Parts: sequence; C-alpha cells; structure tokens
Amino acid sequence: PRDLEACSRLNLWHVVHCDEQIDWLAAHKTHQPHRIFLKLNSGMNRLGFRPAAGRAAWVRLNALPQVDEISLMTHFADADGERGIAHQLAAFDAATHDLPGERSLSNSAALLRHGGEALAPRSDWVRAGILCYGSAPDFPAHDIAHWGLRPAMTLRSRLIATQQLHAGDTVGYGSSYVARAPQRIGIVACGYADGYPRHCGSGTPVLVDGVRTGTVGRVSMDMLAVDLTPVPAAGIGSEVTLWGH
Repeated sequence: PRDLEACSRLNLWHVVHCDEQIDWLAAHKTHQPHRIFLKLNSGMNRLGFRPAAGRAAWVRLNALPQVDEISLMTHFADADGERGIAHQLAAFDAATHDLPGERSLSNSAALLRHGGEALAPRSDWVRAGILCYGSAPDFPAHDIAHWGLRPAMTLRSRLIATQQLHAGDTVGYGSSYVARAPQRIGIVACGYADGYPRHCGSGTPVLVDGVRTGTVGRVSMDMLAVDLTPVPAAGIGSEVTLWGH
C-alpha cells in the first residue's frame, strides 16, 4: 500500500491486477487521482483479473475518487510461437468491448509478428520489452538480423592476470577444461555475480583487444578465463568485450 504514496508524489501511472490493490487504492489518501491500467488475464495466467471478473474490477475502480483514467491491458503468452494471439485477443475483446479507455496490448513478439491489421485498430499503447535490448523475441525461429535489431548493451571488463599452461593442465572449477598443448590464457574480472551466465561453457565467444576468441573452463563468481592464443600481445589491462559491440 505504501507504494501508492510514491505514485501520488511522483504522478506515476500504475497497473492494477488484483482485488487487494483496489482495496489499497480505496484506502489511499491522495490529492490527485491516479491514472490506472487495469490488467486482464486473457490466458497468460501470470497477473490480472480473469475476463469474468474484469468488469467488476473496472466498476470498482471507476467508482473511486482516487482513480482518474482507466486504461485496459493484457499480455500475450504465445505471440512468439505457432499458437499466436487470436485466442487471447478474442478473450480480451469479449471482456472489454463496451468499456471505455485506451488499450495496451502488444509485447515485442506481438509487435514484430502480429503488429499489422489485427492489432493496430485495437491498441493505443504498445509495450516493447526484449526488442528494446536488441534481442529477437522469437529466437531461434528468427534472429536479430531478420528483425533489423542491434544489441543495445555491451558488457566489458579487463584482464587482471595471465597464466601459461602446459599440456595436461586444467582450468577452473571441476577441471572441466584440459589444455591439449602449451597455451596462454587470461583471467577476466567478470563472473556470474556480475550477470555473466554461469552455464556458458568453454568456447563461448568474447573479444580481447578486439580480437575474437573464447572462454576457457567454468565461469566463476567474479572471474572467468579466456584463450589468448589468437591475441598474443594481450596482457593485464587488456579490454575484454563479453557481449555487444
């Protein structure tokens, strides 16, 4: 309930998806009515009122002096796959066809795959998510080149150490990587605690001083190892690009 104080102070619009939130609004003291997005659960089964309960929720919200404009929204579960959006769109339309207010419908996959004649007349707002980060919402069916997207994020770090391996030496936890020949590796100041995926195995591509190479062994909490064979001049302080440009 205290989140509503911030909404009032900062004039934030917010989503209402359950009866408890309407109760909190009814008890909230505000000098400025709130702009509300009422969420309908049309089949995602994550957040929102079931279509049969959506009208009652709208009536309750519409009667509150704490509420100004009510917009209507839902979220598509299968816009990125073969099932598509028709079944959820039909449920949403049936529940809201005679209710006033703007509509917010499309996630990234719906925008890219179904953003034409089916959705345009029904949608005042769209909610681009993963495509804003330059990722394809329906990968591997389509990649970012297909959709004309570019990565929005770049993660970089630097080498903090190097090691010279002999044939048979192992690297990292579990000794999952074994050097087949003499090899020089670099230790990068980045690991799964920094958001680098722990499941990435040996050979995951990275750039060291702009040269493409790969990881070596398991990802640790705050470090990972990379093969310096393609970039023999690299050393402590060399820049490592883990993803992005």
